[in-house]
Amino acid sequence: MPKIAVSPFDRARYLGTVTAVTPLDVRLNLPFGTEIASARYAGHVIDRGQVGEFVVIEGQTSAVLGRMVEIRLPDRDRLSVEPERENRADVANPIGVVRLLGSVDLVSGHSSRGIPSAPRVGEYVYLAHPDFLRHAIDSAADKKGATVRIGHLTGSQDSEIAMSATTVFGRHCAILGSTGGGKSWTTAHLVEEVARLDGKVLLIDPTGEYHTLEQATHVHLGGRRDGEDDARCFVSFPHRHLNEMDLFALLQPSQGVQAPKLREALISLKLIAILPDLADEDGHLIKNGREKKPINRAIREHDALLRKAGANYDIKKLSLQIHHECVFPNGTNVMRWGSAHDNSVSSCISLCIRVDGAVNSEHLKPVFSPEDYMADVTEVIDNFLVGTEKILRVSMRYMPFEQSARELVVNALGRHLLAKARDGNFKDSPLVVVLDEAHQFLNKSVGDEVNRVHLDAFGLIAKEGRKYGLTTVMATQRPRDIPEDVLSQVGLLIVHRLINERDQGVVVSASGAIDASMATFLPTLREGEALIIGSGAVMPLPVQVIPPKRRPDLSDGGGGNWMRPGAPAED
Repeated sequence: MPKIAVSPFDRARYLGTVTAVTPLDVRLNLPFGTEIASARYAGHVIDRGQVGEFVVIEGQTSAVLGRMVEIRLPDRDRLSVEPERENRADVANPIGVVRLLGSVDLVSGHSSRGIPSAPRVGEYVYLAHPDFLRHAIDSAADKKGATVRIGHLTGSQDSEIAMSATTVFGRHCAILGSTGGGKSWTTAHLVEEVARLDGKVLLIDPTGEYHTLEQATHVHLGGRRDGEDDARCFVSFPHRHLNEMDLFALLQPSQGVQAPKLREALISLKLIAILPDLADEDGHLIKNGREKKPINRAIREHDALLRKAGANYDIKKLSLQIHHECVFPNGTNVMRWGSAHDNSVSSCISLCIRVDGAVNSEHLKPVFSPEDYMADVTEVIDNFLVGTEKILRVSMRYMPFEQSARELVVNALGRHLLAKARDGNFKDSPLVVVLDEAHQFLNKSVGDEVNRVHLDAFGLIAKEGRKYGLTTVMATQRPRDIPEDVLSQVGLLIVHRLINERDQGVVVSASGAIDASMATFLPTLREGEALIIGSGAVMPLPVQVIPPKRRPDLSDGGGGNWMRPGAPAED
């Protein structure tokens, strides 16, 4: 451990003396707290008492680190600072409140979140020297292996903040912040850092704003070419990757007759995709009056293939296949199906209409009837994982919200990645999945009351993906919509400006490293400034994040100018 390069207890940086101590904070006199002009010493500004400053409390064996969270005057002194008072002999006696954050051992130089002994009344408090802060940060950070450059300590350009890649990505990361706080900026920078460190990152981009990323493979889920010269890569998400629950959420069959008939129709279509000889000339499995034994035997023999994720079938034949399923269970004998069951046919008419509407929907073409030039996005991802590219961005800009298709597709993509992780595909080559606007795809259910699907794929990745080499970076402006059990798995929080009190409360609960007094700093953070909270930081660190090479931009993602063309801008 390197020795401390600068004394933490420099008399020129003296702020005041401790007057009261609690387990969480101390109070101190601030004799210079009413000075307006800042002093300078050894090239550094010394404000001698401002909210937000980092301070050091003198101890026998350790230096206790803290942050000023409140400065006030006792009621008896509050008029002493009024410039119009005739009697200017009154002396102001400001009081400061410092939230305790951690400590630095004066012998070993090692820093930690723990405080070996509480400060004592009468001990001196000093403004923390930038070099001492940098020592405290570096001695606590794990710098083994590759490091991720985060930014610099706010107000100190020389205090670079860097953490090991394992600290940032090894136990998931959450980027939180209100609109305009710099969340997208940080997300883009971390994506660039993964690529710089020769890692692989899959970015799911719901808005299309990350089209500015350089050295990335960009694909669009849905949409269509503007012409033969359109060089953009459009991909599909074929219906076979949706499981039964996904389809039920899309098609919403009723619980009585429709759900069983839809389930049987799906099995029949998958069966004839394996054994085409069982189908009629139009590609349907006719059951009216047919012998049961050959069909039931084939279902038993191919049960594993029928239940396998991604089993192929022709969705365009589903509506009529449902009709063919509406037969009596027994005909003239139990060995054959009976004739058409008119009540079942009538009950399934509305379902068949919904099926035809979904299959022929222009918005759902990337799922049910993709263009020939559209590659399967799961195959694109699989090829990316074994290729040399470092960044794959999947834009969801053209994927519709209709019938919750966007949420179901992203959830199914997460399921696909988790399945590959469980098969050991990321053991030797970890993958970081960046999910922007994560609140859209977590802690939500889609579908009606009968056919409800809980979007849990990325929650499961957060809970178990780490042991398989699959980790995630979740970016959201609504932390309150992220499940508590998911946030509890996050090892590093990068918190930009948060205005909503509920969102601030979520950060306080999830981090365990800040309280309500520290959360009050969140609404005042500037653009690009964030509070770093996690196991790799000795204390919550206000950091100005390094900007990405090219900032995210919504102009190509549907944002544009809401004013009519040529309209004059108002002052």
